[in-house]
Amino acid sequence: MEGSGPEGLVQMFLINHHEEVQRMKRASMVLKGLVMLLLVFGFVGCDTLESINPFGSEKEVTGIIEALGDNSLTVDGIEYRVTDKTEFEGFNSLADLAVGNEVEIEYEEDSSGNRTAKEIELAGG
Repeated sequence: MEGSGPEGLVQMFLINHHEEVQRMKRASMVLKGLVMLLLVFGFVGCDTLESINPFGSEKEVTGIIEALGDNSLTVDGIEYRVTDKTEFEGFNSLADLAVGNEVEIEYEEDSSGNRTAKEIELAGG
């Protein structure tokens, strides 16, 4: 009978070992992917979720409004300028927002690090 005896046991062990190694490799790849997602989205160690579009200058941040000015808002200690080109989703102007609101901001950053809001919407809205 083929596969019986010591050679059959060794062959069965090698097949099982190979399958287990493949499962561990897949699990490792999934774990590496999750870590990369956390790093890319800036989720580790901060209250603000920030994503970056690798194909352009547009970026997005989600966080709590800490301060409001006439033409700006501050989220996580960073000021975002609001211009006449800034679009508002679900409200009409900066005056409709309040400190403590959670917002999503799509913005562009210039070479000096200044951020200009392209679109603002209430988070989850």
